[in-house]
Amino acid sequence: MASLQDIRRRIRSVKNTQQVTKAMKMISAVKLRKSQERLIALRPYATKLLEVVDNVVGRLQQDENAPTSPLAQAFLAPREEQRIRVMIVASDKGLCGGFNANLLKLADVFQCEHQDAIVQLDVVGKRASDWARKHGIKTTHEFIATPIPALPKIAAEIAAEAIQQYEAGEIDALYAVYNYFNSPVTQTPTVLKVFPVAVERHAESPRVEVPHLLEPDPITVLEALLPQFVETELIRCLFESTASEHGARMSAMDKASSNAAEMIDRLTLHMNKIRQASITNQIIEIVSGANA
Repeated sequence: MASLQDIRRRIRSVKNTQQVTKAMKMISAVKLRKSQERLIALRPYATKLLEVVDNVVGRLQQDENAPTSPLAQAFLAPREEQRIRVMIVASDKGLCGGFNANLLKLADVFQCEHQDAIVQLDVVGKRASDWARKHGIKTTHEFIATPIPALPKIAAEIAAEAIQQYEAGEIDALYAVYNYFNSPVTQTPTVLKVFPVAVERHAESPRVEVPHLLEPDPITVLEALLPQFVETELIRCLFESTASEHGARMSAMDKASSNAAEMIDRLTLHMNKIRQASITNQIIEIVSGANA
């Protein structure tokens, strides 16, 4: 049986751990608020940009005689996906619950399904880099310990390279594996086909007049929009993952603090029972000695 000194030492240790988890929870809460503000501001823009691209593609689908380009064909008649580029977004640190574990399980499934098709892999976060190294996959780019202000630069770099590679026939699609932010306690591991994206309108759908003037022509407009569209989608994926990470860590640290409080209560109760038993034995010994 543990002595009172051992129990007191353990209670002191748990209290110190609880102070750390509470501090980490507060830090994550502040970071989550900032990340969430960026994400909420970006989402409407990304949605509207997709709508504009959808309208331009709809105009091209209505005009059967319109000239095409490799980028326009990506929306009108996508190529068979024999070579794909993938971006996996994880965290640099742990202590965030199942954030990385659930994401990398999805990455495992995706890698098994497209093992022969993945020709380039970009990883964001040390845990994603470790995953690639574990599976023996050579990475094209590794972004470790990247601050939030630098995330748009990463997205712009990958987007520009991916579009050039698609035009050159080096890749047929660009995917992103990340955590979608639902709430601070809920994140959904997601595989997103960034490019070419499947628009909602198809050739067999009823023709709808698009009220926009597309100058000089739809092909030029689409080619001008495409780099910005791909870059915006990648930025959104990075911001979604960042907000999800801080939300998952905040929830994990909150649960850890609650568990520490429960353990302190149990240890304190156990310590009091031992003290009570010790005092009772001493009283019995005193009374027995007096009666003798």
